[in-house]
Amino acid sequence: MGEMEPRAEEIFEKVKKIIVREAKVDESLVTWDATMNDLYADSATRMSIGDELDREFDLGTLDVEIAEDTTVQDIVEFILEKVSDQE
Repeated sequence: MGEMEPRAEEIFEKVKKIIVREAKVDESLVTWDATMNDLYADSATRMSIGDELDREFDLGTLDVEIAEDTTVQDIVEFILEKVSDQE
C-alpha cells in the first residue's frame, strides 16, 4: 500500500468506531482481519454499518454487500478505492 498507509489507517479508525457503535463490540475485537461473523454482526447490523459508512464517507450507495465473511480490511480497501476515485 505504500504511501496510502496513513489514509488506510485513518479510514480503519473511522470504520472501527462505526463497527464498535453499531455491533456493540469491544474495539479490541475490531482488527484488520476480523470478519463480520467474528464481530457478531447479523444482517441488520451489517446493514446499519453500511448505512453509517455511506454517511461517513459519502459513498452514495455502498454497492458492496457486507457479508458474514467480509473483513474489516475488505471494507477499508473498498472505501479507499471509492475515495480515490472521487479525487
